[in-house]
Amino acid sequence: MTSMRSTRSRGVVCSLALFALYSKSALAEKTLLKTNDWEVYTDGRVGAFLSYVRGDGLPQPTRDAAGNQIHDLGGPGGLNGQAERELLPNGGLTQGTIERWRVRSGFIGNILAVGIRGQVDEHTKISGYIQIWAYIESEQQRKNKPNLADLRVGYMKLEGPWGSVVAGRQRTLFSRGATDIDVLYAHRYGVGFPGANAIDSNGPTSGHVGFGVLGSGWAAGLVYATPPLYGAQLSLGIFDPIALQGAWTRTKLPRGEFELTVEEPIPDLGKFVLFSNGCYQDLYKQDSSDHTKAYGVGYGGRLELGPVHLGVAGHKGIGLGLNYALEASDATLDPVGNLRRFDGYYVQSQVVLGQVDLSAGWGITRVFLNDEDNALDVNGNIPHSVVKSQMGISGGVVYHVKPWWHLDVDYFRADFSWFLGEKQVVNIYNGGTTFTW
Repeated sequence: MTSMRSTRSRGVVCSLALFALYSKSALAEKTLLKTNDWEVYTDGRVGAFLSYVRGDGLPQPTRDAAGNQIHDLGGPGGLNGQAERELLPNGGLTQGTIERWRVRSGFIGNILAVGIRGQVDEHTKISGYIQIWAYIESEQQRKNKPNLADLRVGYMKLEGPWGSVVAGRQRTLFSRGATDIDVLYAHRYGVGFPGANAIDSNGPTSGHVGFGVLGSGWAAGLVYATPPLYGAQLSLGIFDPIALQGAWTRTKLPRGEFELTVEEPIPDLGKFVLFSNGCYQDLYKQDSSDHTKAYGVGYGGRLELGPVHLGVAGHKGIGLGLNYALEASDATLDPVGNLRRFDGYYVQSQVVLGQVDLSAGWGITRVFLNDEDNALDVNGNIPHSVVKSQMGISGGVVYHVKPWWHLDVDYFRADFSWFLGEKQVVNIYNGGTTFTW
C-alpha cells in the first residue's frame, strides 16, 4: 500500500445535500421569464466565512533512536496542513501545531443555477436544471490563480402520476438521508470541518462529512422515483460506476443504488422522516478476471416537533471510504488491495427560536482492519499506521436577518485516532454570512 495521502475529491464532498437545500418547492427561486407554456427561473447563493484553525499537526513518521523509520501513516485521515514543527535528535520531526486563518466559501460554494419547466401534457411535466459552482478563495492561496467554474449539476426530469424520472448529473441515493440531516440542521449556512486538504488550498469545506456522515455527492445517472404512497417513496438508480485506485480499477456494469423514505406529518406538531438506502458495485482488476464487490447500507431518520429537530443516521459496508460513498483512496484498501470495512454514526440536533437556529452534533466514522494490515515487515514492524476513527463534535448559531440573508457562527472539534496510537485534535472556529435567492 502506498503511503501517499489521497487528495479529497472536494468537488463531490461540498455538493453533498443540495437536494435538501433546493428541492423544498424551490423556496428561494426567482422567475426570470414566464409564458403560457414555459417558465424560466434561477436560484443560487453567495457567501464568505472567516475560519480559524488551531490544533495538533498531522502525526509524523515514527522513528527509533537511531533515526530508522518504524512506521508512517498509511493513507488518508487527519487534517493535513502546514504546521510548526521542531527537529528531533533522531532526525525526525515533532507533530507540531497548526494555526491558520482563511477567508473561504464555506460548506456550500457560490452557486448560480438556471432551470426551465413546462407541460408535456395535462398529466406530465418536464424540466431541466443546471448548477454552476465557484469558490471565493484562491488555489494554493495565490491570488493570481484563476477560480474556474464547475458545471456541477445538469439534468432533465419528467414527472407524472406514475412518478418521476431524472436523467443526467444529479444527486446520488446512497447516504442521501444522512447528508440531508447535516445540511438541514447544521451546516447549510456554515462551515464545519475545513476538509482534509482544503486548509491549505481552495474549495468547499466538509461540514460533518467524514465524521459519521458519508457524503452522497453527485454523479451521472438515471433515477426513477415512485409516486408517494401513504408517505412512502422508493427511488431506484443506476449511476456511472466508480473505479477505485490500487488493484480495482476496472468496472463492467453501472452502479446500483436505492433509497426508501417514509415521511409522515404529526398533526399540529411537525413530522417524522425515516430512510434506508444502499449501493452495490462490482469491481475487477486490470488485465485480470479477479473480481470483488463494494457495497453499503445507510439508515436513519429525522423528527421535528415544533422548534425541536433531531436527526440520527448510520452506515456500514465494504469499500466505502472515509468521506464519500466509494471513495478512491488508500483508506479503502489494505496493503494487498483487499477492501476494508467501514461504519459511521451521526446525531444532530437543532432548536429554532424565531429567527435564530441553535445546533449541536456528534458523529464518528470507523475503519476496520483486515488481517493483511497487521503483516510485519523485515524488521518486525507494522509499516503503516491506518486511521482508526474520525470523531467530530459541532455546534453553531445561525441568525436569519431576512429569509434570504443569513449570519453564522459555528465550531467544530475534530478528533483523529490511528491504530498504532497516533492522535490528532483540531479546533475550528468559523463565522460568516450567506445571501440566497
